[in-house]
Amino acid sequence: MAARAQHVVAAGGDSIVLSSGSDAGVRKGMTGKICAPETVGGHTVTNCSARFVVTSVTEGKSIAHITKGDANIAVGALANFDQKLVPEEKKRKIQPPKPKRDEAAEFLQTADRAFRDGDYRGALERYESFLHTYPDHDKADFAADRAYQCRVKLAPVAALPVVAPPTATAPPAGTAASVPATVPPPPSPAPPEIPAGIRQADELAATAERQFQGGQLNESRATALQALRMDSTNSRARNTLRAVQVKSVQSRFNAPTDVAVRDDRCYVADAGNNTIRMIKADASTTVAGVAGQYGSSGGSASRARFNEPAGVAVGQDGTLFVADRYNALIRKITSDGTVTTVAGRSGLTGNADGAASSARFNGPRRLAVAADGTIYVADTGNHAVRRIVPAGTVETLAVSGSDRMDPLGIAIDAEGNVLVADAWAHVIRKIDRAGRLSIAAGLPGVSGSVDGPVGSARFNAPEGVAVGADGAIYVADTANHTIRKIVNGVVTTAAGRAGLAGAVDGNGLVVRLNHPSGIYCDAHGRIWIADSGNHAIRLMTEDFVETVAGLPGTVGSSDGTN
Repeated sequence: MAARAQHVVAAGGDSIVLSSGSDAGVRKGMTGKICAPETVGGHTVTNCSARFVVTSVTEGKSIAHITKGDANIAVGALANFDQKLVPEEKKRKIQPPKPKRDEAAEFLQTADRAFRDGDYRGALERYESFLHTYPDHDKADFAADRAYQCRVKLAPVAALPVVAPPTATAPPAGTAASVPATVPPPPSPAPPEIPAGIRQADELAATAERQFQGGQLNESRATALQALRMDSTNSRARNTLRAVQVKSVQSRFNAPTDVAVRDDRCYVADAGNNTIRMIKADASTTVAGVAGQYGSSGGSASRARFNEPAGVAVGQDGTLFVADRYNALIRKITSDGTVTTVAGRSGLTGNADGAASSARFNGPRRLAVAADGTIYVADTGNHAVRRIVPAGTVETLAVSGSDRMDPLGIAIDAEGNVLVADAWAHVIRKIDRAGRLSIAAGLPGVSGSVDGPVGSARFNAPEGVAVGADGAIYVADTANHTIRKIVNGVVTTAAGRAGLAGAVDGNGLVVRLNHPSGIYCDAHGRIWIADSGNHAIRLMTEDFVETVAGLPGTVGSSDGTN
């Protein structure tokens, strides 16, 4: 007869002996798992974490090698095969080829089964292994949340005292024992201690909840962020932070596309609102323009109008420059709020160089201002990089060569090189001081999300680039929903997970962004991000990203608290 399971009759090292062999249909190469009862938190669960493969078979026994899990297998434990055992003659029939396995999905299913069975220790190991093996899988968020739930469920178990098992007593001398003495199996090892940081994060999350319920919104927000810095998978802290934001954040944006910082003021090109906004301390205000109204008039801040302002930059003297996209203008806002035109003529597109008044642009998107006052313009519609020298003359610095260039992000490094985020070609370009155009990272025309050496790395429609004080280059890799970092010729992912859009604050790969556009590195080394798809402004300090203005996922135009 075909059989489904045998017992372990001997165990040692990495090998086990099963109670039946070829006479029960067992054949070399068959696989299965070892299951044994285990007491967890006062409840008996079945732990099936160890796997085996049959390596040799005799008529009465079969020897298997343990391929995964705990090698300390008790005699008597049940060995379950992955498939029903069948006679050899049936196995010799040609079987149709099986479809290629989705190993990641199967891996996650084993973790889910362990979780449902109450084997939280085994499930935690599998979820953490899944995250390590498949960090870019679309179920990574789910696995991280389940891993956190396992830690929470194991926390009281880890604190349970270890009770020594009762020892067997021998019958008095000269008497016959009616029942043979049995020695109970040794207790299962206690689950690993929960890391102190994770326990502390959960305590902080509970404190944040109490503060929120008590109306202490600012304190609750700070505590929840502190918890997320320790454990970005802490769902309690994440939910509390969202509740605080919904209740207290008044500022709203509409597809902001660029940011620039000077003297702890963050200026925002709020493109969807046709306004220029400013974030200072804990509030947002409108610098120029009126939400919902477009035009090209200059003058005072309240009278000025823009037509989808896409880029902002700040000069050394604090003058704010604006790339007024659909007006085809470069404009400036002085400290008293007066708006004037620097170059171009409203509504007239073109690619003419020369005096500022006669120069023409076509959909300019981003700006950068050098120390000497030169303004560099990503003239996207002309597929060119232009510059406006202090005397007011417009010059073309670089145009598309053999491959098309759609410059969006633009920045200047310490050596005076101009860095360009080319969304069309999926690369970061460099224009040196001699005007030579080259590829700084990526491969023209090839999109992707690969990290590694700049020649092997891949981007997906990057729209923003910034340079830190230490020379590190940061890229808003827009279509990948990530922030990338280039240091010493190597590209890494600093925040977000490629292909996964969202609005999650936290560390590194836990972060979720939605079409990050403009990006700026301030004097403190912090990275400001215009998270366009979330209608919010995000701030990255080291590898931790938080929302500092706007309510993610909510469109609006109001000023007020952040």
